[in-house]
Amino acid sequence: MSRLPEVAFPGLDRLGATSSAATPRPRRDWPGHVGIINDYVRIPYANGSSFASQFLYRNFVQRGHKVTVIGPHDPDAREAELPRHHVCLPSLPMRNHPGLYLPMPTPQGISAVERLDLDVALGQCGSELADLGVWLRWRQNVPYMCVNTIHLPKVYNVLLPDQLMANQAVVKLFEERIIPYIERHSAKVYNQTDGLIVLSRGLKQYWRDRGVTAPIHVIPRAVDPTIFDRSAGEDPFPAAAKRGGRLLCVCRQTREKGIMRLLDIFARHIAPVTPDATLTLVGDGPDFDNFVARTEELGVADRVFFMGEHRLTDIPRFYRHADLFLFTSLSETYGQVVSEAMWCGLPVVALDDGMGVAQQIESGVDGVLVAPGPDEHKANWRFAKEVFTLMRDPQRRMALSTTAERRVRLRADPAICIDRYYDAFEQARDNCQADEENRRRTPFSHIKSIGRWTSIHSILVTLGLLRPPATINRHGRSQPGWEGAAKPATAKDAEMAARVVAKAVEAFDHVPASATLSQFAAAYRLVSSAP
Repeated sequence: MSRLPEVAFPGLDRLGATSSAATPRPRRDWPGHVGIINDYVRIPYANGSSFASQFLYRNFVQRGHKVTVIGPHDPDAREAELPRHHVCLPSLPMRNHPGLYLPMPTPQGISAVERLDLDVALGQCGSELADLGVWLRWRQNVPYMCVNTIHLPKVYNVLLPDQLMANQAVVKLFEERIIPYIERHSAKVYNQTDGLIVLSRGLKQYWRDRGVTAPIHVIPRAVDPTIFDRSAGEDPFPAAAKRGGRLLCVCRQTREKGIMRLLDIFARHIAPVTPDATLTLVGDGPDFDNFVARTEELGVADRVFFMGEHRLTDIPRFYRHADLFLFTSLSETYGQVVSEAMWCGLPVVALDDGMGVAQQIESGVDGVLVAPGPDEHKANWRFAKEVFTLMRDPQRRMALSTTAERRVRLRADPAICIDRYYDAFEQARDNCQADEENRRRTPFSHIKSIGRWTSIHSILVTLGLLRPPATINRHGRSQPGWEGAAKPATAKDAEMAARVVAKAVEAFDHVPASATLSQFAAAYRLVSSAP
């Protein structure tokens, strides 16, 4: 990875929750009305893509825009869980994934969306609902952009039962025929938009290689200071997870997140040589029970803690009371939890995915990346070695933490993210206007989008019958609504965060590379003294 430029620590104005995220920028005259096409209108469980949509929704509303969320009807939704302006389309349930509904096109639903008179539409979805934006672009000349939220080669297995996943012929069929076909289809959809937004540089080239000719914008996600600048609060870890050995992973409990690999690394390479090490997993999902059973098979059930899903506003407490964040997913278009951990000053060890996670970390400077192969066994050993080394080297952990927190607060600044969206919207408007004559020459092309939408969602609903219904949120913990994820962090929270990081920078600037343990201890006491 290229080295990021070194910058001076920006201080309280960027660190505190009362900085860019809490102070709305002046309203822009355009777009007056933004439509967010999303896979969920009610957020039934933790979902990074929908959390990103909520972030955009709140920030555009704060800046004076009207924002309407468009997505599937959820029969379990309560009014308080829905955004102020929304359109819910008739939908069919995914049997294997309770809470997920696939919207279907109907004349009434499409007419309701057309009546919105949108100035720009943003497709923040991983389903064929993206074709709704294509329809609006053809019918009403609405500038339309899509966000790539799913890495298909790594997530298709969510649909397949264990028996089919064990069948190499089925896996080969998906990997060599079905997934390439779907990706070619996705590229065709993206080419009917005014731009594709990807979350990392690696994905820009990935989609160019697959035939996307539409403009591609790289816009990493932001971290919301109103949530992640809050003080540490009460320790959420179980009593058996001793400080100094707390390894943490936050993600959905599903196959593509690499949890089985993480459990094997912990059981085979970390637990035997680090008696105080524990692994805590925060999240829920369809493979939760399989992961719990795997810890029993590996003999580490007493050292791996499954906390289930927690409300987003509770997650910072885990980051701030942990010692290391571990991430072995290779399916991320971004991997927002990595930035969240870094924002909270938690060092990260992750597999180098060459995509979203890799863009967030400069290995050895603000975190550690480990090549995932080609020999998986050796790669797992290298991963464990990095974890073991950091657990035994608090000085290096603190150095990574300080650098990571400083850098992520520049890279993931909310105001910068929103400004990039404004720029992308303006380019989309120009592109839509320039392409209007081409659309007039093919006046019925958009009708194909409705056919695609209907057929693919029908197929997906059928595939959803292959696996039994999963338990997605067994504790029933609700997620924040669209109108506000949390009360803003107080001035005290912001000042506390600023003092900790500023003292860390000051303290470790005076600690030489050859520091003795006593020199490090003195610096550490200085940092810890910040209230």
